[in-house]
Parts: sequence; structure tokens; C-alpha cells
Amino acid sequence: MLDLIVAEMLQSEQTGGWEISRGMEAMNEYVLPIVLFIVCLVFGMPSPASAKTPSQAGGQFAPSDFDARRRAAMGKCPDGILLLHSNSGLKHWDEFGFHQDPSFYYFTGLANLHGAILAIDGEARQSWLFVAPPAGPPSAGPTGLDRITVAPGKASESELKIDHIAGWDDFTQFISSRRAANRRLVLYLDGGGQTGSMLGTRSNPKDLIPVENPYLLWKTAIQTRWPDAAIRDAWATVDEIRSVKSAAEISLLRKAASITAEGFWAGVKSISPGRTERQVEAEVIRGCMNAGSDGASLWPWIRSGPNALGDRLFLAFSDYHNLNREMMAGEVVRVDLGCDFALYKGDFGRTIPVSGHFDQGQRETLDLVTGAYLAGVKVMREGATREDVVKASAAYVAEHQPSLKTELARQAAADALSKRPWVLHGLGVDMAEGAPKVFRAGNVLCYEPLLTAGGQGFFVEDTILITKDGHEILNPPLPYFAAEIEKAMAGHAVNHKKQK
Repeated sequence: MLDLIVAEMLQSEQTGGWEISRGMEAMNEYVLPIVLFIVCLVFGMPSPASAKTPSQAGGQFAPSDFDARRRAAMGKCPDGILLLHSNSGLKHWDEFGFHQDPSFYYFTGLANLHGAILAIDGEARQSWLFVAPPAGPPSAGPTGLDRITVAPGKASESELKIDHIAGWDDFTQFISSRRAANRRLVLYLDGGGQTGSMLGTRSNPKDLIPVENPYLLWKTAIQTRWPDAAIRDAWATVDEIRSVKSAAEISLLRKAASITAEGFWAGVKSISPGRTERQVEAEVIRGCMNAGSDGASLWPWIRSGPNALGDRLFLAFSDYHNLNREMMAGEVVRVDLGCDFALYKGDFGRTIPVSGHFDQGQRETLDLVTGAYLAGVKVMREGATREDVVKASAAYVAEHQPSLKTELARQAAADALSKRPWVLHGLGVDMAEGAPKVFRAGNVLCYEPLLTAGGQGFFVEDTILITKDGHEILNPPLPYFAAEIEKAMAGHAVNHKKQK
């Protein structure tokens, strides 16, 4: 069997891309079923009753909830079709589980469905789900919204409340027919926002098609098949719909925040001079998993000393070692983390002293950024804007700038007023959702200003729910100001010694 696959792949090197595709089809047809069968023999078949999967763990959603979301999308795309592609391959070896495309999940609830295309037809006011055939014979596994495959036909349509479910070989004929009926039909494709851009916007010279980033590959596939089609990026539309969270979503985000707090304190307790950032990252993951997380929402940002500066935060994304370094006495550490629960994300953090206490300049600088942060948070309510938050924070810095006593804090104030380091983003099924132009009740936002001075970075962040009357901090209470952080660290250190 493997000889056949290897032969096909060797021939593909000589005959071009089509044979590469055929080799992969052979891999899916023959090898994956064998792998899955071996896994089941070793670990046992999961029964539908005992399998614990993301949406079963949450349990807040019904198919009608996702139908309502699709209806909302139809209203936003009345002149075309929103096309969302599921993820299709197995999880990577280093991932904690299969990661569904966030928007595909949001509009279907199908956390594990592989090989599928959702078409939300705003003009016809109908939804279509085109599904690939299963790679091998059916086996026991997750059921309901957590299933890995969906069968075309009336039974699945009724259960999932999707108007039409067909085999995905019918997809191109569907689009061609719809375009023949309306040549002005727009095809809306999700570009993924910040998450999409971080997957790479250039993976080949400009005269070759991309080989990375599923969002770019999906767009390229549609453009290649229908070169004269009107294609628009649907990210802003999708993000707007996703931005107002339901009560069930808020419950999941609150739970994710609670779990994240356990990871936070596990990490803080492990910080000391001579330890590496990697060692603290491991403690954060341990704390999250012990608290019931499905896995990390983001790999923990344990960024000490110069690694906490803005230009190095994302540089770590390009380094195998994650810019790992040994933490030194007298430094501060950005502890910025999030833990998943039922596909929803956690995200918040604080600035922590490696030695357990801040020096005078660090203390004044952290209190400055914290005061500016809280001034911004204070104005967060329905109807407010990002600019309202930024103005309030900047005004606080300007008001306190003349009275600052240390050179470090004075540098940080000047940096804040010149560079506008006031980062604000949404949170939900994606780590980097957009911040709405005007806040609405149900928005969940993360505000994380970063002030830099003397080669050090000082930041603070919470997960914040916008309400009709103002806002609510979703994460458990954490210390803000320098003295509070030092006291909390001392208390946790005492408790840790007692437990030993």
C-alpha cells in the first residue's frame, strides 16, 4: 500500500502539481484511515456518551443559535455570497488539538468538521454546506456539533438547521450557476484579519501562487476558478457580527478568564532570578491545564527585560527558541497569557518584578501606566469609542507628567505621549478580533497599553465586557499598582513554602 503512495509521489515530482494533489489524495484515502484505526486500537474507541469535547464541555449552544448568526450575515451581504472554508488537515504534532477556522465555527458550531465549505447566500437568503466524503469507514467518535464528518441530505439539514447540505464536488457548479443568474454577484471571503496576516502574506515570489496561509490559498483558488468574479474581503463584516457576544458566549469567556487566572498565578510564583522564560511558560501551561483549560489561547508571553519592548514582542514569533533568555535580578517581566475553554479565549496580564520588588523608577513607571490604563477603562461603556479611551489615558499621563520624580517615569511619559502605545482589541473565538468603532453592550475587549523606558516595558491588561451601564472586568481581580503586586507576590510565596 505504501509502495503505491510513494510511487505516486515520486511520479508527481516529474509530472507537476496535479500529481502532487493526487498523491495527497492517496495519502488521505489509504494512510489516514490506517492511522485512525491504529489509534483506536491503542487508546480505545471513544463512546458518544463519554467523549468530552469542546461544545459538550460548554453546552451553551444549539443549532438554532448558529442559524440566527447566518441570518445576520445574510443581511450584511445582500448582494453576494459569504464563503467560509473549514480547516481540513489533522492537527499539527505540536498543537493541543484540532483548531477549526474561527469564522467557520462561529457560523456553524461545527468545531471538528474537516473538509467543508459554508456558503451563506445573502441574495437567495439560504445557506449551503458542502462537505467532503469521509476519508475512511465510519467509526465511533464525537457526535452532534462535535462530529468530524457530516453526511449530505435532509437528516443533517434538519439536525443542523442548515438549508442545504451537499457533497463538496457540487460546490463549483453551485457558484457557477449563481453567477450565471447574476453576473454582479459578489463573493465575500474572510481574510482573517490580524490572525490571517500573521500566517504570512508572502510565501513565494510575486509570479508564483502562495504556498502558505489558508486565507490566501482560498482566495487564490476562487480567483483561479472564476477570474472575472467580484471578490471582497469579508473580515470587517464577519468581525462586526462576531463582536457582540451572547449571554452564552460571555459565560464561556468568563470561564476562560477564570482558568487563565490560575495559569497567571502559576507563572508568577515560578518567576525568580536565574530561571528562563521557557520554564515560566511551562508553569503557565501547567496551571491552565490543571484548571480545566483545553489548551493555550496564545503561547504565554513571558517577556523579560529587553524582550518586553514592542519591537521584540512579535520578533519572538519568528524564532524557534521564542527569544528565550534567563531572567535577571532587577528586571521586570511581561506576563501576558490566555487559556482556552470550549474554543473561547482568555487574555490578560501584568508586569511582574523578577526579584519580587520594584525599584523606585520601576514603581513610579508602573503606577503611571496603571493609572493611565484605569482612566481609559473608566470611560468604557456603550456608545464610547477607542479614541475616548485613548484620550482619557493620554490625559492622565499629561496631567501627572510634571510631578514625576524619576528619570525612568519621565521617559515613559514622553514615550506614551509621542507614540500612542494604546493597544485595544476584541476577544472571542479568535485572539485578535477587531475593536469596534463604537462600543456596544456585549463587546468583549482587551486594553493593553505599553509604556517603554530605559530598555524596559511596562504593561497591564484585563478582559473587559461592555455593558449598557458601563463595563465589567471578566477576569478575577488581580493587583494593579506596584505595591499591590509586591504584596500579592509575597503572599503567594509564603503560601507556596507552606505547601512544601
